[in-house]
Amino acid sequence: MPSRLVRLALHAASVAALVVSAAPLRALAAPPELTAEEYKLFKEYQDALLDERVQKIPAAKRISAIAKNFGVKEKELTDAIAKGEKAGAGVVAQCEGEVKLLLEAGALKGRIKELKVDGSAGHVVTFVSWSTAGDKLEEEAATAALAAVKGAPISSTVAVWAYDAAGTKVFEAKIAAKAAATFKEERIPMFAAARYIKQFDDVKNTYKGTPPSN
Repeated sequence: MPSRLVRLALHAASVAALVVSAAPLRALAAPPELTAEEYKLFKEYQDALLDERVQKIPAAKRISAIAKNFGVKEKELTDAIAKGEKAGAGVVAQCEGEVKLLLEAGALKGRIKELKVDGSAGHVVTFVSWSTAGDKLEEEAATAALAAVKGAPISSTVAVWAYDAAGTKVFEAKIAAKAAATFKEERIPMFAAARYIKQFDDVKNTYKGTPPSN
């Protein structure tokens, strides 16, 4: 039988292994340091570079000309470009990974049906759907929206919807990311039905007489 000293050493090694294995997952899933406004600027800048009129401008003057056309300061644009290039092509997958981690760590664990961050345009929409029992839809919607904006800070809009056990859509809504970012996680159970749900637009709830389109 191993001595007490050996057992302690084995325990320490196993704990260290768990810490090492857990750290990369969190590091890889960390949300990008890129706001919705910066991402929008970066995407619009990329589109502008494809414009024939912009291509005729000397390379050294393009950023200044583009910034002027966008109505922003040159530094604001260059900062957005730097952050966008640093985030790279994997920024959408990075955001989706983080949102998934946040959702699976909360009240919707095991119930997420669809998750997508659409970063194809400057206005990013994050979509989240889940299965529900119907009694806490407002809380679930607020939880999903908050996870979306925390994990995908490039989001401008969050669209959410829920299905019942039979697979019928029973709830849908959308919310501006800035509004969802004001939610306090610890207050969701108390304020979701009375306050937070009012921040959503186009709310359709079968259980309240306004079924969504399927």
